[in-house]
Amino acid sequence: MALDLMDAEYEGIPLQELMPKASAIARETEYYTSAAVHDARLAGASWQEIARAAVVGETTARSRWSEAQVMRRMAARARERNSIRRQAQTALPAARGSDREPLAVSRASRQLASALSHLYKESGLSIREVADNIERSPSYVSRILSVARTPSWQVVCKLVELFGGDPATLRVLWENTQGLAAQPQDLVETTVRLNGALRGLHLSAGCPPVKDICDETHGDLAAEDIADILDGGQIPTWEKTGIFISAVGGCPADFRSLWEAVYNAFLTACDPEPSSQHHGLGDLEEETR
Repeated sequence: MALDLMDAEYEGIPLQELMPKASAIARETEYYTSAAVHDARLAGASWQEIARAAVVGETTARSRWSEAQVMRRMAARARERNSIRRQAQTALPAARGSDREPLAVSRASRQLASALSHLYKESGLSIREVADNIERSPSYVSRILSVARTPSWQVVCKLVELFGGDPATLRVLWENTQGLAAQPQDLVETTVRLNGALRGLHLSAGCPPVKDICDETHGDLAAEDIADILDGGQIPTWEKTGIFISAVGGCPADFRSLWEAVYNAFLTACDPEPSSQHHGLGDLEEETR
């Protein structure tokens, strides 16, 4: 990046184009420095040693690279990368089925890490305390929370239970990170999975209040609709489900098959034998509105 900036300057690129490039380098340097200090702290380095290496005062080092500051910078870097990816995806032609799957897995990985990060922050635990409790290294935990590593389902369960959450809310998100297709299940199981997936997305968005979600939908969803979706009080139509998913930062296409599984199970429960009275999901959506 630095060499690209120098080349741009030599080629006479206008200052208004050079400055954003310089700012990007400065941000990337701060991200790298924060990660290096974080790793040094995990390895046992004292604040005095870090301050000496950075040529700053010890108080400045503690303030600039505290655990909270480092986690915020990691989250900011993840958001920047996600934004770049979204811009790149927008510039590409619409993806076909096999092309879209890696994107869905990538989205699920970010959503899972975001949900775990939210639970971690709410727990009040330190990275080292989390690591000790699940018998892993602090750096391993940090990589999970910063989307650098996707954990096994067993580790997800340990983390969520340690943070005081419900593993069921992250089951579908984790399965999506593995590219796993949901197996046919009965109505109760599929409904629970759909509700868990929607609550997991809500969690990955930082648990925004119902009012904020209403505002995000520009009135397409009422507060009662959102409360029902989160509580599992009713099986929402696909229209409402898709609007909610978009409002909390998800991609509706990633959850369409799960919603369809619920309604297929609903059709089977209502009429175990195929009947000419049921013409498909579109008809059922109209019946449930």
